Amino acid sequence: MSLHRCWLLLAAGSLAALSPLAGAQQGGDVSMETALLDILREKGLIDATQYDELMKLARERADQRSNETTLIEASLQRLAAPDVQARGGTPTRLLFRSPDGKWSLGLRGEIQARLEDFNSEDDTKDGTNFSIPRARIITEGTAGAPNVRYKLMLDMPTNSKIVDPAADATTNVRDAYVDWGFTQGNLHSLRFGQFKFPFGREMLTSTSQISFPDISIAATEFAPNYEPAAMFQGQLGDDLFEYQVAAANGEGRGKNNTAGETKDGLREGVRVVFNPLGPVKNEGPAFQTIADSSLRLSLGAAFMRNEDSSALATTTVGSKTETGNLEASLYFGPLSLLAEVYDRTTDADTGDLEDLGRTLQAGFFFVPEKWEVVARYSGVDYDAKDDAEERTLGLNWYVDRHNGKWQVDWSRLDNEGTTPDATRWRLQYQVLF
Repeated sequence: MSLHRCWLLLAAGSLAALSPLAGAQQGGDVSMETALLDILREKGLIDATQYDELMKLARERADQRSNETTLIEASLQRLAAPDVQARGGTPTRLLFRSPDGKWSLGLRGEIQARLEDFNSEDDTKDGTNFSIPRARIITEGTAGAPNVRYKLMLDMPTNSKIVDPAADATTNVRDAYVDWGFTQGNLHSLRFGQFKFPFGREMLTSTSQISFPDISIAATEFAPNYEPAAMFQGQLGDDLFEYQVAAANGEGRGKNNTAGETKDGLREGVRVVFNPLGPVKNEGPAFQTIADSSLRLSLGAAFMRNEDSSALATTTVGSKTETGNLEASLYFGPLSLLAEVYDRTTDADTGDLEDLGRTLQAGFFFVPEKWEVVARYSGVDYDAKDDAEERTLGLNWYVDRHNGKWQVDWSRLDNEGTTPDATRWRLQYQVLF
């Protein structure tokens, strides 16, 4: 082998050995390979053709190493910013999401533990009961795009009613829907699934946000609560107006619509709300005004009808019903007020029936954001049943607003006719997580 060929092989081997370093320090024509090849050419050990060939080989190896480095760096960045990111640290604020924000899953929960004592003029209805009226897991977030939102709420309560014989409560689905937003910020959207039918402010308020352990007898009687449905909803004029237009099966939570030409009517309804002083959060206590002593006012009206009622929010099975609702809520500093009236007309075989309902509620923080005294009157006047009235006084201690609160209330339940009168007191603790 000639000395010239030995030098050429030595140069190629040197380039192969130095190529990892070359890939890490690419910086133009000035490099270790270039310097080595320049020396070899100046000493006459390689000619111009061999110089070009070796320089090409050196750059190919450097490019290969550079590509490998890029892949490694990308893998390290992926580990530093995983596909699922989590944030939280405060109650009801745990959120998992993709880095691009298109997919998210918020996770929260609610537990209410209650002790109730019921004392009736009919001794067979007396009793003391421990219960978990609500034990809920809620997931919500976005599904592929900011304008596609979802919510799923599962409830796993015990039986909160005092009945004989003792009975279990079943696990059930409450909210289960998808919202499709039509405009930026989802100001107008279409909701499909199961949710609270848009009727009655008290019923539409989350039971974790109200000032009493449970809703009034009037809201229970006239407002339908959760149903499979579809709804258009939106806000106008910076939350000055709110609207909801909905159609539901009309048979109750989780139930399908009945079949048959005379039984397949839907529940249909519309609700409009006017907020003349700005947005109003739908809750019981005056947390939204106590800090700055501001004033918030919300006025609303709703109407619904059901062609073939199954006796949910009506009095006669299979009848046509129409129900109207007027609502008003006011918050001023530590004071909160709620007023609602209901008027239901039923087209029954025996003639038209008209039932009326009303609720008036007040709350006042005598220790800001901590201690609240509340009072509520609710009544229902029936055409075909005994009238009923509920008078309730309560005291709430907000350990951490709604995230942790103690509630105690006492009620007088008066009924006309043969239905016995009763008194009731309840003690409840709520935790949101």
